Amino acid sequence: MRRFFITLLFLGMLALNSNAYSLIPSFNDSGKNFYEDSPVPAIVIEEEVEVEEDAAWTYRFLIPTSVAIAVLVIIGNVIQYFRQVTRKRYKVIEK
Repeated sequence: MRRFFITLLFLGMLALNSNAYSLIPSFNDSGKNFYEDSPVPAIVIEEEVEVEEDAAWTYRFLIPTSVAIAVLVIIGNVIQYFRQVTRKRYKVIEK
């Protein structure tokens, strides 16, 4: 009796497995496209196209303006240094 149930269980599992594997296409039919007849999905997810955003006005205008101001400050400091320090360093003495 025990052997009968084991055999019946084995045959039942074999029948379930053969039904499950029968839906998978075989690799022997290489010329066919099995996914061509598949149904259309309920939700179509489209890939988003990345749009390059324009730089913010702060980035476009403030950074170049601050760089230009910094360059002008450095040039002004160099001019002021030579006008004040170099003039006082050497004095012309008349005889």
